[in-house]
Amino acid sequence: MKTIKLIISSILICSSLFTALAKKDDTPLETAKLMVATNKTREAIPVLEKLMASEPESAPHNYFLGMCLIKEGIRIDEAVKYMEKAAIDYSKTDLDPGMGEPEFVWYYLVIGYSRMKECEKAKERYDKFVEVYSQGDPFYTNEAMKWIELCHEPMRMAQEIKTRSYINANTYLKDRLVAASPNEPEVVTREVSFTTESMLYGVQVSASITPKYTIELPGLKNVEVYVDENKIYRYVIGNLGFRSQAEELLEEVKAKGYPDAFIVDINQPDRYGEEVVTLDDLSIKADLKGKIEFRVQIGAFAETLPKDLRKFYFEIDKLKEVRENELTILTAGKFDTYEEAQAHRDMLQQQGLQDCFVTAFNRKKRIPVSVALKHMQTDAPKEELVPQKRAKK
Repeated sequence: MKTIKLIISSILICSSLFTALAKKDDTPLETAKLMVATNKTREAIPVLEKLMASEPESAPHNYFLGMCLIKEGIRIDEAVKYMEKAAIDYSKTDLDPGMGEPEFVWYYLVIGYSRMKECEKAKERYDKFVEVYSQGDPFYTNEAMKWIELCHEPMRMAQEIKTRSYINANTYLKDRLVAASPNEPEVVTREVSFTTESMLYGVQVSASITPKYTIELPGLKNVEVYVDENKIYRYVIGNLGFRSQAEELLEEVKAKGYPDAFIVDINQPDRYGEEVVTLDDLSIKADLKGKIEFRVQIGAFAETLPKDLRKFYFEIDKLKEVRENELTILTAGKFDTYEEAQAHRDMLQQQGLQDCFVTAFNRKKRIPVSVALKHMQTDAPKEELVPQKRAKK
């Protein structure tokens, strides 16, 4: 198992937990990266063009705009100029200038120059790509060489551009996106290994930089969650051997309210080789069972009861302790609705507990409030959301 661990201090109070839950709004560059990851390179282009207008020398802006144009097969001359600017930055630093694995600059330059029929330059960029490519995946070096071969056969290239899907919506190439979050959730994954080398079709319904539970995708069941090398979380239904089957499933998924869903080949380890098992110690796929309780969390502590929490035992009614891993969570009140819990939280804040917040429980286990609210909005049969033990690969 691969575990992405949060660093938790031995003593936590309500304010620190609240801060850990806070999320920053995505920047325009992160938005563009997510568009690329969800196969929306055309939509990403205007976002990146605005970024270029404000910071034209930025290596990430040049890289991603050039990459999107090349993938879309438009404005190739312009795209190559952007890629060359990004390549200059990489050549100077020999380090990642904030645009993901920088050696892919050379890969896209091979495609760009081949499309422009500048075969000698394409071969030069290929040599550089092979020299610096740290991942060693032969797929990309082979693809780059195929583009050089096409460069010398214009008629064949014209046909291949129509029929092959190197840069279009059917099979897009992995891009080393960096989407670091200041407060990453804890995710446990397991490796996925298929026994066949043939394409296996699924329907990708969503992708996000921040993982979410499958219950947050209304109307869908049997959703598998994968995390790729760029920490992009991909939500996929289906494991089918024929594209025609996937196309039929795609129609149903779109009818469920997911118009941007599209068919993918899940037999690709770089994007679908790691399946997400748990998110913050809870199964990412299971629903809830039974009654939901809302409480107000006022603190959390490890072995020692902090002095500033002791006084609450004499001032607040209906306190309850809940064990969670190595922490004790101290809560006040028990409510059937989120609104009742909010009202109690407001009252406690007026009494000086400014950092207290509403939390949710199912069968004596704490669950995300967002998941609890989603559960309460649907009448579908429920499966218990069972906390999972952490495991190491």
